[in-house]
Amino acid sequence: MEASYSFKNLLYKTLSIALLGIVIIITVYPFLLMLMGSFKEDYEIFSLTPAILPRNGFKLTIYKELVDNWPIFRGMLNSIIVSVSATALTCFFCTLAGYTFAKFKFPFKNGLFMFLIASMMIPSVATLVPSYLIVRGLGGVNKYWPLIVPGAVPAFGIFMIRQFAISGVPIDAINYARVEGAKEGTILMKIAFPMLAPGIFSLAILTFMNTWNDFLWPIIITTDREMLTVTALLRSIGDASLGNYGILLAATTLSTLPVIILYIAFHKQLIKGILEGMGKE
Repeated sequence: MEASYSFKNLLYKTLSIALLGIVIIITVYPFLLMLMGSFKEDYEIFSLTPAILPRNGFKLTIYKELVDNWPIFRGMLNSIIVSVSATALTCFFCTLAGYTFAKFKFPFKNGLFMFLIASMMIPSVATLVPSYLIVRGLGGVNKYWPLIVPGAVPAFGIFMIRQFAISGVPIDAINYARVEGAKEGTILMKIAFPMLAPGIFSLAILTFMNTWNDFLWPIIITTDREMLTVTALLRSIGDASLGNYGILLAATTLSTLPVIILYIAFHKQLIKGILEGMGKE
């Protein structure tokens, strides 16, 4: 009986590892091709007998051509400014709203929350035209703030922090602080914010990654090449680099590095924060 159980357990682990290995290969292989392709000429990329490693070695000729002809580092700086600013605003306002929905009673609370959840069902492309008309009317074309402000208070962020706050911030701790004479702002800053740190941290990572990878809205609201975020700049590079796909792959590689590094560095905290917030009600 024990031998049969051990065999089944070994078989299960083997199949799990094999399946995990297949998923890893499928996930990593496109990134490997992108990285290797950034060192290749077009004839190597489209060769009938392709090789993973570049035939001429890892020369930086294509990267030098990219830097000389395109403001790639300016685009990365724009993305950093926009992503960091949007992340800070999102974490602050979503924490305020989520904590309020979780711990306060006020008129139409449930109705407002249901409306908030329902707004998540609206496709973002449905609001592109009215958003553009509003921003253009306010003189926001080729400015930073239209890339930061419109998405500063996402419904998902409010929902996520609310789920954390429901059980992550004990009502007894709040009531005790009130009895001691603490004001609501003090309770929020000194009690709620530290207790909500895992959720806020997870929201920060998700917001930064989503903002960095945003593509459609930046190319609509930005016409000046110097103001393009790095992902929007990829479109211009792609349009101008037909017949030179190596330079496009080089730009794509540079644009994905910060997000990959961020995820590798903080993936444990991200997964932990999301798991802690799941199912809290």
